[in-house]
Amino acid sequence: MQQPARSLFQGSGRPGPVPAGGLLPVQHLRGVLEGAVAQGRARSAERILILTHRGPDPDALGACEGLRHLIQEGFGLQATVATLGRIRRAENLALVRALELDLEDYEGIDTRKFAGVALVDTQPEFGHTVLPEGLPVLAVFDHHVPPVVEGCEPIGVAHRDVRLNLGATASMIYEYLRDAEVPLDSRTASALFCGVRYDTADLSRTNSDLDEEAYYETFRYADRTAIAEIHHPPLPRSYYVELSNALSLARQHGPLVLALLGEIENPETVAEMADFLLRMKGVSWVVVGGAFEGEYVLSLRTDYAFGKAYPLMERVLAGEGSFGGHGHIAGGHLILEDSGESTIKEVERMLRANALAVIATPPEGDEETIPTEGRLLSE
Repeated sequence: MQQPARSLFQGSGRPGPVPAGGLLPVQHLRGVLEGAVAQGRARSAERILILTHRGPDPDALGACEGLRHLIQEGFGLQATVATLGRIRRAENLALVRALELDLEDYEGIDTRKFAGVALVDTQPEFGHTVLPEGLPVLAVFDHHVPPVVEGCEPIGVAHRDVRLNLGATASMIYEYLRDAEVPLDSRTASALFCGVRYDTADLSRTNSDLDEEAYYETFRYADRTAIAEIHHPPLPRSYYVELSNALSLARQHGPLVLALLGEIENPETVAEMADFLLRMKGVSWVVVGGAFEGEYVLSLRTDYAFGKAYPLMERVLAGEGSFGGHGHIAGGHLILEDSGESTIKEVERMLRANALAVIATPPEGDEETIPTEGRLLSE
């Protein structure tokens, strides 16, 4: 039997889809946003600012577009979606272009015009999320394990909806639109569909009824020509250069493939290569990393039998940097002291040692051993 998603509301202290007061989540959200706008009206701050993590993926982009549609069409308020960090992956760029999403550059936002912030597909405690000073975080929508920051209390949020067994944040936003009886237009439906599709791998990474409902219902109203363009975008020559580099540097250690790529030109390479390498027969989990603009970026993937990615990423990082994840996907990053080759190699040695420590020692007398240097994929 499929399990219902869990909804955690700030201050409620209990799981369930209904927050304190007996309101539906969308009713509670509306009250929070309308109250903030009413307070901000005296200083001409009447808009809601919708933000997500750096370099947003389809789930973040789709959920942001869905929330904008809810706020404007369902609540009669004004909302702006702003993103931070360049969108680089071909599918993500194709989504923005094909659906003509209206995204503001966060760096150019005048925060004085906004009554507060709604965070989508992230949480204020995550390191990859930037919050504007002086603006309250009114709402949070996410499906990742909440980060634990030692010595820091969670930021107070009036409406915090975090559902750990949902496959996509876009599914949650679909539910809000459904419960508010807001019709889906083609753009919003297409964006939400892409969010559910890519974060659940066409429902193969979820057991939630809501994910399934959101997938099929949004597809009914989606622009199918745009969906096809997004799924098969043209790839630049640089993609194949980095693919060649990843294949030459990747090493197999039994069920694990490690590909630590040194300095890279595109941070999306690590996630793309992790997805690609996990398809190799006999591989149960993959760690790919690369240095980009002062950070070391990591992606971790597991197959359906091996287990969840989040605790594995926790062990690979061993207390360094920050990370997040859900199901069989995790990502993280470390701030580099400098961009020198020796610093990058030192970080990669640490990550390799931590990843290999996860692999169990073969039983005594077993002739098959896992060499610490790994095997070339061409062997």
